Amino acid sequence: MKKRILHILSSNELAGAENVAINIINNLSNKYECAYASPEGGIRKILESNDIHYVPLEKFNVFQLRKVIDLWKPDIIHAHDFKATVKCLVASIMIPVVSHIHQNPNWLKRVNPYSILFFLACFKIKQIVVVSPDIKKSTFLATIFNSKTTVIRNIVDIKRIKEMSETTIEDEYDIAFIGRLNRIKNPLRFISIIEKVKEVIPNLKVVMLGEGPQEKECKEHIKKSDLVGVIDLKGFLPNPYPQLSSSKILVMTSLSEGLPIVAIEALALAKPIIVPRLEGMEYIVNKTCGFICNSEDEFVSKIIYSLKSEKSYMDMSRAAAKQATELCDMNVYRRNLDQVYRSVF
Repeated sequence: MKKRILHILSSNELAGAENVAINIINNLSNKYECAYASPEGGIRKILESNDIHYVPLEKFNVFQLRKVIDLWKPDIIHAHDFKATVKCLVASIMIPVVSHIHQNPNWLKRVNPYSILFFLACFKIKQIVVVSPDIKKSTFLATIFNSKTTVIRNIVDIKRIKEMSETTIEDEYDIAFIGRLNRIKNPLRFISIIEKVKEVIPNLKVVMLGEGPQEKECKEHIKKSDLVGVIDLKGFLPNPYPQLSSSKILVMTSLSEGLPIVAIEALALAKPIIVPRLEGMEYIVNKTCGFICNSEDEFVSKIIYSLKSEKSYMDMSRAAAKQATELCDMNVYRRNLDQVYRSVF
């Protein structure tokens, strides 16, 4: 009989951590019986399209989590991120918890209520998975909890992404932004950058995919910057790959990242990426397939260069596809995750 793994996430829409959980379930379904639990939302349709067993939560609280755990009776709880980890530890008594940390927040590197809470939680967590070596080496995970912390870098299923991108859409774009419209992803900075790029490339076409607490601010900023006809703010799309495939480049403006899935997805579709200088980003981006920028002005100049130099763009596009292939070894990924689960058993 297969061991049962219950993946628990606190969000109800598709983003980086959700994509990782789906990828893990799809690629380990032959070894483990898996289910996905989260608050009810748009994620349901995506899970159904992937034929993944979904366990909806009325609310993301300890009571609901305990109810789902008692109902599904997993052998391991795979909690994705800090909030899910802490609540799962409270909700479960005897069931081991694997904590999967997708972000590299600044609070984890300092002494504060959040880092103290997670520090205490780590004594009960059976295994900790981080997506970048920087998350481990810059925190207490590298010392006190080194033996139970494993680095497993995020990858994507290139074949699946290419298949999902094949839906034809009418619009074509120069630039794509994909991510939550919140402070961490910094969409307002992205809009400011586009405003400057438009001064050089007047017929610019941009798509922004995502929703979040800063959506109203983004709409106001777009209107104020006279970018209503330039930026197509489409909100959340269950399948963002046709829009990404129809764009020339992906631009990220995040303040913090673990190992961004959307960047690897863009590479998989042969799209050069322009990103901020963050810990671990050099693992994804090199000078052949994109640019790492230190300032807003550098973002602007690299975007303009990428869009105006056709030969350089084609070279970067080919290099992006090659980089994605080198990053995404599914056999190694499956083996590393299986080792984590086996160590818990």
